[in-house]
Amino acid sequence: MIQLAFALVLSQSPAQVPLQQPPPVDCADSAHRAFDFWVGDWHVTPTGSATVIAHSQITVTANGCAIEEDFRQTVGPGGAPTDYRGRSFTVYDPATAGWQQFYIDSTGQLTHFHGTVVDGAMVLDAPGLVAGVTRRMTIAALTDGSVRQWGQRSTDGGITWSEPTYDFTYRRNE
Repeated sequence: MIQLAFALVLSQSPAQVPLQQPPPVDCADSAHRAFDFWVGDWHVTPTGSATVIAHSQITVTANGCAIEEDFRQTVGPGGAPTDYRGRSFTVYDPATAGWQQFYIDSTGQLTHFHGTVVDGAMVLDAPGLVAGVTRRMTIAALTDGSVRQWGQRSTDGGITWSEPTYDFTYRRNE
């Protein structure tokens, strides 16, 4: 009797039910590819400077459905050595027709950005660590093949934005 009961339980267990795989997403469309200008192996400088302060390797991953960044900064403010690292995953979300980025850095800070393409640039916003502060990151392709990334803050819900809190130019590593 116990064997029969055990067999009945096993026959109803989830392990016996084949899992349905969701249909594959086609991430080759133009919406998913709008951020591909950022993909590459880059030297990073403060905008207007020739001093390389970081390297960033940005790749397409997850069957073309995500962009992954590995950012390694070795020169900090004032030229001081630093060992700052950051990793991000950026994905296009067809449900919202927008982009999301999850960024984690070597200080343990996790930031969830969301946004869209505005005038050819990727504009991503995130709530700040301080209540009432919103952070904005803009990433734009430049005509010479480089990419500019800068950050700003807003304390009025995005009506006005600060001068850049950082401003980097990414140039391809040749």
